[in-house]
Amino acid sequence: MTEYVPKVWQELTNHYQEIQPDLRLRTYIQSYWFSYTRANQEPARIIPDLCSDLIIQLSPALEILSIELCGPSTAFFYSYAEKELLHLGIRFHLGGMYPFINHSFKEMKNQLRPLAEVEKALAKELAVQLSGKTTVAELILELNQHFLKLLNRVDRQISAPIPLFIHDYSAYRSYDMLLANTLISERSLQRLFKEEIGLTPYEVFDVLRFQKVYQEILMNPQIKQLDLVEKYAFFDQSHYSKKMKKMTGLTPQKINKHVGIIQDKSMTLDYTKEKTREGEVK
Repeated sequence: MTEYVPKVWQELTNHYQEIQPDLRLRTYIQSYWFSYTRANQEPARIIPDLCSDLIIQLSPALEILSIELCGPSTAFFYSYAEKELLHLGIRFHLGGMYPFINHSFKEMKNQLRPLAEVEKALAKELAVQLSGKTTVAELILELNQHFLKLLNRVDRQISAPIPLFIHDYSAYRSYDMLLANTLISERSLQRLFKEEIGLTPYEVFDVLRFQKVYQEILMNPQIKQLDLVEKYAFFDQSHYSKKMKKMTGLTPQKINKHVGIIQDKSMTLDYTKEKTREGEVK
């Protein structure tokens, strides 16, 4: 489960940061993330990543405003705030939240729900434990300690075929080949996936393929679309374009252009910071 590392949509204005969890939690939690949102700023584009999140909304003074469960998404959506907010998220690997939530994930796809509606006890515990903290570092420390305690009480685990499905994707890029190499029937696989992560096997395949393509574009914004069509077994360029539009809301050309601009700006910022450090040393 921990071999797959998704990428979020890159924006220089998001004030977004990822923080590694305690080593003992990394089988379940991919990262903690922290972001600052100004009042009425441009909506943040959220792309599918095969993860489920617990999202804690905070005031600038770190007062707990809400705790929500965000299920796995199969298409892009926007996040928007009308006032200044801080968000602290717990991003779970695919299926990583299942052991901590005593609830079926069948209705969690593309859903954002108050945690108290799904797991009232956990919502109450987190609200109590996180209240009164004055820094993000204190909040992260408390989250590590709390989930380590919960880990001692966990009495169920994600079913083995689910992480194996993700692991085998690298060897079998076609959905039919992946199914042919599973140890259980497609019907049984469908049942496990819907219950434990809220997605069908094909939906997982679809998002996983998108993430792989997106990561290739991040590494090389000039990469040819036809090369990606062939490498990732899309039917044709039209099929590839429709999938990328569903996952990001943008055409492939606009995705590549956006990533290229972000990389150019990042390189400029890194160069400026390096020159500034050199000047300080001199």
